Formats: sequence, structure tokens, C-alpha cells
Amino acid sequence: MKKVKILLADPRHKTVGTHSYFVPIGIGYIGSNLLKKFKENNLELKLSVDPDEIFDLLKNWKPDIAGISNYVWNAHLSYTMCEYAKEKNPNILCVLGGPEFPAGTGARKIENTSADQTYDKCYKYLIERPAVDYFAYSDGEVVFVEILKKFTESNFSTKLIKDKNESIKGCASISKDKKKLAVGDYIPRIGMDGSVKLKGRDVIPSPYTTGLLDKFLNGKLEPAFETARGCPFLCTFCDQGLDMSKIATFSVERLAEEMTYVGKKLSKIKEGTKRVAIFDANWGIFEKDVRLADDIRKVMDKYDWPKEISCLTPKSNWNNLLIINDKLKNRVDLGLSMQSLDSNVLSIIKRKNWTREQYIDFTKELNKRGRQPSNEMIIPLPGETEETYYEGVKFLMDNHVQTQTYTLMMLCGATLGRDQAIKKFNMLSKYRILPKAFGEYFGKKSFEIERTCVGTNTMSYQSYLNCRNYSFIVKLLSNPFFLPIYTLTQKLGLNWNEFSRELSKAVQDKNFKGKFKDIYLGFCKESHNELFDSPEEAIEFYSKPNNYKSLLLGDIGENLIAKYTALSLFALDDVFTVIFYVIRNKLKKDISKNSELQLILANSEKWLKNLYLVNDVISDKEIEEKDNKQELKIDFDFPAWLTESKLPFEKFNNKATYKMTYDIEKVKFIRTEIDSLFGFKHGKKRAFGRYIMRRGRAAIDVFKKQYERLI
Repeated sequence: MKKVKILLADPRHKTVGTHSYFVPIGIGYIGSNLLKKFKENNLELKLSVDPDEIFDLLKNWKPDIAGISNYVWNAHLSYTMCEYAKEKNPNILCVLGGPEFPAGTGARKIENTSADQTYDKCYKYLIERPAVDYFAYSDGEVVFVEILKKFTESNFSTKLIKDKNESIKGCASISKDKKKLAVGDYIPRIGMDGSVKLKGRDVIPSPYTTGLLDKFLNGKLEPAFETARGCPFLCTFCDQGLDMSKIATFSVERLAEEMTYVGKKLSKIKEGTKRVAIFDANWGIFEKDVRLADDIRKVMDKYDWPKEISCLTPKSNWNNLLIINDKLKNRVDLGLSMQSLDSNVLSIIKRKNWTREQYIDFTKELNKRGRQPSNEMIIPLPGETEETYYEGVKFLMDNHVQTQTYTLMMLCGATLGRDQAIKKFNMLSKYRILPKAFGEYFGKKSFEIERTCVGTNTMSYQSYLNCRNYSFIVKLLSNPFFLPIYTLTQKLGLNWNEFSRELSKAVQDKNFKGKFKDIYLGFCKESHNELFDSPEEAIEFYSKPNNYKSLLLGDIGENLIAKYTALSLFALDDVFTVIFYVIRNKLKKDISKNSELQLILANSEKWLKNLYLVNDVISDKEIEEKDNKQELKIDFDFPAWLTESKLPFEKFNNKATYKMTYDIEKVKFIRTEIDSLFGFKHGKKRAFGRYIMRRGRAAIDVFKKQYERLI
């Protein structure tokens, strides 16, 4: 029998760095299941994430079938690859799969309803993409088995399959006469049908332990694990919100074997990644997740790897995640996505959140572990107003929760991306480029454009901008660089939320000058200018030579929070100047009149302006030993007070001299790490911004000078 060549691709633009740093576990599962169902002597399989490699394989290796992921961040590139594949080999069978499809994820049927014309939209989606032969709307592992069966039955001929005009299970395609959408029967997820339910997803061979993903375990990509697939919640902003499947899981034994395999490999790579990601929608929701932590701990004890584990917090059973974190040496990122704090909004979007009381209990538990909790919010969700957003942020800041706000993506497969919701909530759509998601391939430019919501019947466009601009201040203050400021304001009896609002007002004051004000106004301006009325308008704009050059340089089209956080940290002195101005003048009148407090504030400001070495790390200047000498004299011992901040100020109201140094080799290592992960060739500030966003709380330690009290 002819050996079938299959290329499975999860393409990632890399023009100015990639959007994804994860091992492609999704195509790994598809590939390992194919190799199980069809013996290796009948199948030749290649996996890739690199666009250059994928185009080269399409040209020179000439696969019989190309299966390519289709997400909002790579959909245009994926289709470009299908077009290129057909040019080089008209007989190739091109298959797309993923959530960026009008039917969404987990749809049982594709049909028109009174609420939404899903059938018509899927037809339009594919008729506009003639190089796509089939779109897998069911899970890729099961669909690809059906596709390969049809391909072999049709004598390895794409033309013959199309001439038969037959649908394939789990797939949507255009009929031969191009007049209708052919929809194959839905295929249940592996682990859900009766024959394999007891075994769950273990029936899929591990793409890790079988060696299928070895090429990606190079220390540059972060290993990803999926302990379960599916989500029991139906949040309307999420592309899993239409998936009515129960959760299908892998066994603890299987996952422990994978973690051990990966840990052994990556622990040998000196400068390799120390992080792993758990891709479950609700890791910790099951008791088996707690048992798995025992096996991960064994890997940690043996290899001191991983150092960090990122995951999505479960919407119930949150105590499990605390137990898991305690077992795993306090190395689990314990963030929580509340999306909104307003009960009416949560009801509208079918979101089940913890109660505020539960959230406070959770934050207290994190504080006991020396951790600062984090949270994500989305604007403008239906029902949210400018006032309810500010009230939600106030609750979070009052409980010292790091908060980041995202603009609502109107995913085409999610409920809030569909006609009924758009009309019902009067959702205002705009379009913008996804950061890093662009490139030029064989003379053709490719841009990934997302549809966003910037207004509803309860939040105007101006209110959206007000909330978004304020969210930059909130996010900046949540950075660990400013933790001493939080500690100081609490001692002074200042409300953290009120402080953030006054800081926001200060940088908007027409009489106020300085670098930080310029940075803030730049964020506000770009928050508006990044939006377009249509995807075509956005593409036309970025295709112009001068604008494309600006895109390459990072002047436009960046993640604005990352970009302006980096710019702010490069201007730390000026940021601290504004912060201490607000503390002295805008919150309590008695502070400006109290000479003792003025002394404390002056020396606190002096200390913080000399503590960090952001510019030293990013500088092009060669580091020399003679530069690493500094003595700092202060009249209030601020660093000593920070270690015992419950004590009164007067116990530290004495002169002190500190020797401040930094580890030159450590600085060199940080430079190398940032460069290797994000590439200084794409711009030092851009690379630094991405590093800060990825490293989060761990970043503060590497940018602080060491200090020792001399007197």
C-alpha cells in the first residue's frame, strides 16, 4: 500500500516574535492517534509550527494531506498555506480545524436557526476559501481518522473524493456544484462514547512519551499538558461556550509518565524553559488533579523542574488548587479570571463565579503563602457600565488583587460573536491587528485581524475608552515594582483605589508635564487609533509600506499594555516622581504639612529611584566592574521599615548608608534570556515588555539591586 504523507501544522507568525511559546500538544494528539490507527509503515508524518519549515515541506516534501490549525491568531496564515499547497500540488487534501469557524467548538449540528444563520455563515466562510477542502468541526483526533479512511478508499486522490460529493464525518465542505454546504455527522469526543469511556482519553497514545514531540522539547517552547478536555460552563464570550460535551480526561498515571519524560529531557538543558502550562479550562476541579500533584512533586524533587506552572483557575473547588500549589512548592500561578464583578453581567453572560466572600477568603490564603493574587476582567461585556466596571476594580484593589483588563473579542464561534447577541446588546464592532500576528510570505503580506467589541447598550464607546485608559494605570500599579508604594500608602492610611484614580487624574491634568504623562497620553491615543471599521480597512492600512515598516519596528500594532508598561519602567524615575507628588498633594492635606512625613516620603522616593536596574539590563553599554559601585545615604531607613512595615515609622527615623551592587553575571544572563526568548533584534523595549508580561511576579527579583547596610 502507498505510504501516505501527512503534514500537521500549527503555524505561528514569527516576523517580530511568535504569539505562542507552547509545545503544539493539539497536533501532537492528532498525530499520535493517527499512528495508532494506521501503522507507521503506511504513514509518514511530520509536525511543524515554523512557517518557513511548513512552506518548505509543502514545496519539497509534498505531503498528500495537510492538516492546519485555525485560530483567530493564525487563520489568515493558515489559509495562505492552503493556497500555496494547492499551487505546488493540486492533488493535496487541505484540512483546517479549530475554533475560528462560525460553527464554533463542539457544535452538534450546523444549521440555520431563528437566532443565527450558522449554516449560511459556514458556507460563506468556506466558499471564500476555495483552497480548503474540508473544515473539521468535531475534535481533530477523531476527524482525521475519518479523513484518512476516505482518502485511502479514494485511491489517494483528492479529486476523486470531491467528485464523489460525499460528506465526511465531523467535517464541513462545499458541495461539488458549490451551491450548498455538505455537513458530515458529528463525531463524539474520544473518551465520551461507551466503548472507551472507562479508559477516557488514554486511548490516544502520548505524543510525548512516544517521542512524537521530541523536536519541540528544545528548551525554547513551553511544554503544554491537557489533563482533561471540555468545560462544564457555557460562558458566552468563550468559543467553548457552545460545547455541551461532558469533560473527558486522561488518567493520573498517564500524565505522571508524561511529566517525568518531559522533566528528564528539559532539566538537562541549562538555559531551557522552566515553565509548563496546563491547558485545561478548569484545572483543579477534579480530585484526580490533586493526586496528579503528588506525581509532579516527584518530578520537581528529582529534577528541580518545573519552576512555574501556569493554569486556568477552576470556577469551583478552588480549595483543590491551594492544595495542589502547596504540594508543588508554591510554584503554581494562582490567578483568577472573574471577567466582571457585577451579578447582572455574570447572569447575562452565563458565567459562574465565586462569591465575593469566597474570593476574599482565597486572597487571604494566597497572602499566607506570600503570593499576590491576580485577576482578569473583560470590557465591555453586555450589561456592564462604566460605573459597575469601576466598582469591580475598586473591590479588587481594596483587596490588593492585581487586575488586568482585556477588550472583548467577538469570536465568530462564540455566542457574543453571533447576530442575535450583537443585535440584542447593540454591540459596536471594531477591528484591530493581533500583536505579532503578521508577516510577508512569497511577496504576499498576511495580517491576523480580530473583531472586538468597544461599546454596548450599557457602555458607550467613550466609556469603553475611559475604562481602558484607566486599566493601564491599574495594571501598571499592580506590577511588583510598585509593591513598596502599596505598602507605604497603606501605612499612611491611603486607599489604594483612590490613589490609582488620583494618579490617573494627575497625568490627565493639562498643567502637568513629564515623561509619564507623555506615556499615558500615548496609550490613550493608540487605544483609539488601533481600531478600524472593517478588516479590509485594517489590512489596507497595514499594507502600506510606511505603516508596515512601523509595524515591524513596533511603533504600531503592539500589545499596548506590554508596550506602555515597558516604556513606563524605562522611565521609572519620572513615574516615581508623579506617584510621590500624588501622595504628598492629592489625598491627605495633613501629609503636605507634616515635616516628618515629608522626610519619610523624600527618602522613600530616593531609595526607590536607586533600587532598580532596568536601564542597566537593557542598555547596549558593556558592563564593567567599576560601574558596579554605589553608596546611598538616606535619613529615613525605608528598606529596613519595609521588612517590618507593621512597626511605626519613628523606629526607623534614623540616618543610614547602604552599599548597592548587582551581580554582573546575573545581568548578563538576564540580557541573554530576554534576547533568546523575545529577540533584541525586534527592539529592546519590545523584548523587555514581553519579558515583563511573561515573567510577572518573578521579574521583580532580577531587576533589583543587592544592598547591604554599612552604617
